[in-house]
Amino acid sequence: MTQTITTEKKGKESTGILLVLVATISLSTEAIAAKIAYREGAGVMTTLFLRYAVAAFFFWAEMIISKRPWKLSRSRITSVAALALGGQSVTVLCLFYAFKYIPAAMAILFLYVYPTIVTLLSYFLLKEPLTWRKMTALFMTLAGCTVILGQPVHGLDPRGVILALGAAVMNAIFLVGSTRLLADIPVPVYNAYMTGIVALFFLGLGSIKGALNFSLNLQAWEAVLFLGLICTVLSLAALFRGVEIIGASRAAIISTFEPVSTALLGFWLLQETLTGWQLLGGALVVTGVMLQSRE
Repeated sequence: MTQTITTEKKGKESTGILLVLVATISLSTEAIAAKIAYREGAGVMTTLFLRYAVAAFFFWAEMIISKRPWKLSRSRITSVAALALGGQSVTVLCLFYAFKYIPAAMAILFLYVYPTIVTLLSYFLLKEPLTWRKMTALFMTLAGCTVILGQPVHGLDPRGVILALGAAVMNAIFLVGSTRLLADIPVPVYNAYMTGIVALFFLGLGSIKGALNFSLNLQAWEAVLFLGLICTVLSLAALFRGVEIIGASRAAIISTFEPVSTALLGFWLLQETLTGWQLLGGALVVTGVMLQSRE
């Protein structure tokens, strides 16, 4: 009986790890899709609004068709809105503006401080254990990200550093806060409310700035739909279901596989070169992820 329970637990954890990896790989296509959308004339605000509007439409349609209970109390809606606006929206905006002041690779590297923050927040707020295996995996994945992304030797604009670190902090708060809410709110319901609120935020912000333009060509619409369905619907559904199973800190560490996936996609789709350092960094990240699979 004990062996059966242990086998079932390992199988469930493997499913959780696989779901987080699916979410991570889905998100790794984000930069390529966004570049295509921008190249074809879709501005940042337009792209972000349409991305989350498409996702919200899909999540709400699924709930209506499946007749899933969707009503939340006012306090729950307030909590979801706080995380959607203060977490998801601010993370995206901070990271975007960080790109204006420092190289994208450094901004992403600073963003990947967030697994460390998630691990510490999960220890203090969610009472998740802080094991030596988890700390070793965290160190290896962060080291791997550093090697993959590289480090410019020149001075960095402190504004960009602050914005990128701000994105890391808000992303960590978003993931840990979402984990707490998912104890009481089903994943599909949470995703529907969260994406809807974020879409309304970018609609309002884009309208105020006069930055919305919906006269897009076919390629831009295809890129936006890809961002909405693959980078948002698939990634959020898989990520939060995985977080429910394995916890926020392990999910955050496993998500550091994203730079590896991005580098591989660049190699396959954009004919970018893979250096020996990138391969070494990828090996470190994969090793760290494998350590988490044995946690």
